[in-house]
Amino acid sequence: MLIDWFTVFAQLVNFLILMALLKRFLYKPIIRALEGREKKIADRLEEAKKIKADAERELEEYVYRNELFEQQRADLLKQARNDADHEREKLIEAARTEAAALRADWKQALQIEQRSLHREIMKHTREEVFAISRKTLKDLASESLEGRMSEVFMRRLRTLDESEKNLLTLAIQASSKPVLVCSAFELDLEQQSALKKTIRDVFEAEAAIEFQTDTEQISGIELSTNGHKLAWHIADYLTAFERRIESVLQSKTVALAETGEDVHGAG
Repeated sequence: MLIDWFTVFAQLVNFLILMALLKRFLYKPIIRALEGREKKIADRLEEAKKIKADAERELEEYVYRNELFEQQRADLLKQARNDADHEREKLIEAARTEAAALRADWKQALQIEQRSLHREIMKHTREEVFAISRKTLKDLASESLEGRMSEVFMRRLRTLDESEKNLLTLAIQASSKPVLVCSAFELDLEQQSALKKTIRDVFEAEAAIEFQTDTEQISGIELSTNGHKLAWHIADYLTAFERRIESVLQSKTVALAETGEDVHGAG
C-alpha cells in the first residue's frame, strides 16, 4: 500500500491549524473561563473564610460579652442582696436601739415616778408619825413630868463642857437683862429655887433669873440669855430621831437611784 505523503502532510497541517484554532478560539477561552471560575471560587472561598472568621470572632465576642454581662449581672445581684441585707440589718439595729432607748426611758421614768412616790409616801408618813408623836407628848406633859424635866436640865447644866459653859458665862456676864428660863408648865417655888442655885453655881454669876411658861412648847426647859440658848426638850430627841430617819430615807433613795442607774446601764 502506497502512502500519500502529500495527503498526510496536508492532514498534519490541517491538524496543526485545527489545534491552533482550537487553542486560540476554544481552549484559551475555556481555560480563561476555568481560571476565572477558579479565581471566583477561590475569592468566594476566601470571602467565606473571612466571613466565617468574622462570624467566629463575633461569636467569641458575643460569648465573651454575654459571659461578662452574666458576671456583671451576678455581681450586681450579689451587691444588691448585700446592700439589701446591710440596710435591713441597719434598720433592724436602729429599731432595736430605738426600742431599747424607749424601754430605758420608760424604765427610768417609772423608776423616777416610783422614787418620787416613795419619797412622798415616806414624807407624809414621817410627818404624820412625828405630828402624832408631838401631839401625844404634848398631851402627856404635866407638872410632875415638868419637875422631872427640871432635874434632868440641872444635871445637864452641871455636865456642860468647858467651851459651852464659858460661852454661856460670858453671855450672862455681858447681858444687862435677866436670864430667862422657859418651860411648858409653871415651875413651883422649890423647882425655881433649885434652878436658880444651879445656874448661879455653874456659871458663877449672880444674875437675875426670870421664869416663863410657853404652852406651845413640848415638855422641856430652855435657858436663854443675850442671844444664846441652852435647851433640853423631849422634842429634841424627837427632832434628832426625825433627822436620823430623814438621813436613812435619803440613803435609801440614793441607793435606789444608783440601783436604777445600774439596771438602766445593763439594759
